[in-house]
Parts: sequence; structure tokens; C-alpha cells
Amino acid sequence: MKEPVWPKGYVDDMPFVPAYRVTGGTVVFLSGATANPIYHKHPHDPEELRPPKTMREQVRKCLENLKIEVEAAGGTIEDIVKVTIFNRRMDLQDEVNEEYVKFFGRHRPARSHIGVSELVTPDVLIEIEAVAVIDR
Repeated sequence: MKEPVWPKGYVDDMPFVPAYRVTGGTVVFLSGATANPIYHKHPHDPEELRPPKTMREQVRKCLENLKIEVEAAGGTIEDIVKVTIFNRRMDLQDEVNEEYVKFFGRHRPARSHIGVSELVTPDVLIEIEAVAVIDR
């Protein structure tokens, strides 16, 4: 079972909740997803790794890739209880939040949003990893 934990006086207008209480279920750790294809060649082929240009498009693709990962593990996006965002453009965090809320809807995982200077390739602006608890 998983349930959000709401501190006294919490205002529900943020794109995340402060905490989740989890009892039982299977914990699944989802690797960081970028806007590049999840499955790609190694060593990297630059022609294959061409993420979209805008932050909004990259966020949408990252979240779609996380959805693929959690569904492969037998879960849904509602099973995601913790998200960590690594962002090269913190000045665009409002765009990140808008796309994030569109994706998750009323479901709001606990979250950290961290500014970083580099990610896996120069064109990647954002990477998102998650933890899911599947309790069915």
C-alpha cells in the first residue's frame, strides 16, 4: 500500500507531495530516462541520439520513457512514488513543472529537482529517474 503524507498546513498547489508512506508491494527502481530512445546502441551512435530541441518536448519524452519502464515492470504511472529530476536549465523549471503535471495529473509523486551542468550528451537538457511501488 502507498499513500501520500501531508504535513499540517500543506497547500496542494505544488507538482509533488512531500512524502509517501509505503507498506508492502514490490519496489522498482527506474533508471534515469532522457529524451533519447531507451534502447539504443552502445557505443553511442550520434545519429540515433538526437533529442527534441525544446525543454517541453524533452520532458514529455522523458516521462513517456519512464512510463515504458514502469509498465514493463507490471505497473502504471500511479505506482511511481518518488521522482528525481536532473535539469541543465533550471531557468526553465516552470516548463518542466507544467509538462510534469500534465503527465501525472492528480497523482503527485514525492520529488527532487536538481540543477546539473552536464548530462549524457550535449543536447540532453533533462533526465528523470523514479522509484515505483507495485502492490497488486
